[in-house]
Amino acid sequence: MSRDIVFVGGSPSSTSRSRFVAGAVAHALQGAGWTARHFSLGDFDAEDVFHGRTSAPKIAAFVDAVKSAAAIVLSTPVYKATYSGALKALVDLIPPDALAGKPALGIATIRLEAHGPEVDHAYRALFAFFQAKAVGSLIVRDDELPPAEGGFALNDAARDRTTGAAKALLAALETG
Repeated sequence: MSRDIVFVGGSPSSTSRSRFVAGAVAHALQGAGWTARHFSLGDFDAEDVFHGRTSAPKIAAFVDAVKSAAAIVLSTPVYKATYSGALKALVDLIPPDALAGKPALGIATIRLEAHGPEVDHAYRALFAFFQAKAVGSLIVRDDELPPAEGGFALNDAARDRTTGAAKALLAALETG
């Protein structure tokens, strides 16, 4: 079985809060012997993504990585109460059967508390479509990510939820 976990980022920014939170989860998983493979919209030719050119070499490599991964983690800033269009564009490249039975975690950073349940619902529906084993959603408010040297930090509550999400994903990976 592959020891790879694919992380798909829905922010175009390399310094985004959602990428930071995903990195914290990846760090915990790597500490347990798993390999994190990160992808985001900036890794691909936008024309290939938006035209769904799955035969383009970088997109084909992405799809192969997803198919062979042990699990998937999606991360996004929340726009209009759900995951970003950039994340949706990348997810649309994934074949419907590629995630069947695989653990899946959704991560979102939000400004408004009311968006948390909305994006959680969207992730659950998305993972159900793919027949993935949803291990929940990790929702972190922007105000729980204070600025720190080199980017952000997790406050205590966000750190606890991040650790819990990583443990839930690890448990799902261990039970196969």
